[in-house]
Amino acid sequence: MMSTLKINARRCRPSHTVTAYTGTHCPESGRWVPNGDRQNGRVFFEGSLMPSFAGAPAVWVLEPAAGSH
Repeated sequence: MMSTLKINARRCRPSHTVTAYTGTHCPESGRWVPNGDRQNGRVFFEGSLMPSFAGAPAVWVLEPAAGSH
């Protein structure tokens, strides 16, 4: 029983923020938002090149998957 509680506790911990910069390769597939602008999010696949946004370099932030803790 105790080991199950430890495993579940690890799954519910907040994860770190995943970022990628214009010109780098996408580290993880998912919906990414540029510079915190949630209305302009786009889906990128792992390995694709991260683009600029609005004609300027951007810091892209991976949105947490739906249903994740």
